[in-house]
Amino acid sequence: MGLFGMTAPDLTGQSIGKWTVGGMAYDIKSHQRLYRCQCACGSEKLVKHSHLFDGKTKSCGCSWTTHGMSNSNEYKIWDSMLGRCRNTSHHAYKGYGGRGITVCDKWTTFAGFFEDMGLKPSKLTLERIDNNLGYSKDNCKWATRTEQARNTRATKLTMDMVLDIKRLISQGVSQSKIASMFYVSRGNIGHIAQGATWA
Repeated sequence: MGLFGMTAPDLTGQSIGKWTVGGMAYDIKSHQRLYRCQCACGSEKLVKHSHLFDGKTKSCGCSWTTHGMSNSNEYKIWDSMLGRCRNTSHHAYKGYGGRGITVCDKWTTFAGFFEDMGLKPSKLTLERIDNNLGYSKDNCKWATRTEQARNTRATKLTMDMVLDIKRLISQGVSQSKIASMFYVSRGNIGHIAQGATWA
């Protein structure tokens, strides 16, 4: 049995509803575990573990929908990004949060994400420039689905392909052009240029 007789799972770091769950506290008077949570609107509040765990609360109660974008593509993209990186029950968590892909502090609120990325251009999706790094302004862009497909981790390079890439690099061919030729991200070509092998 854990601290204060608590055996329920620690929810720190998870995304539950519009909450991003932060540090844990304990209310001795009520014998309840509390978490410092941040709502999608940016406000913070202490929330009971039981209310989070049972889904009784999913936001701070404010009108976080007043930004007028809760049904927008941008909001849905942000919400999905946060879920797969921070919610252990999300179907895609294993390939994102489970392998260390994080969301920068600013983007834990929709306001921060939208300030950096703005409106999504038609037919474009959110892409990480380097698939080994997390979500942040410096590592993300709006990209076509073709560009995103070229950057997927499913793209595999054989050792022969890696040797060809190194040869092209030594010949002065730009990393962007090589990335386009082999359907991988420029970041991955950069890793090979620095001596890494693709796996």
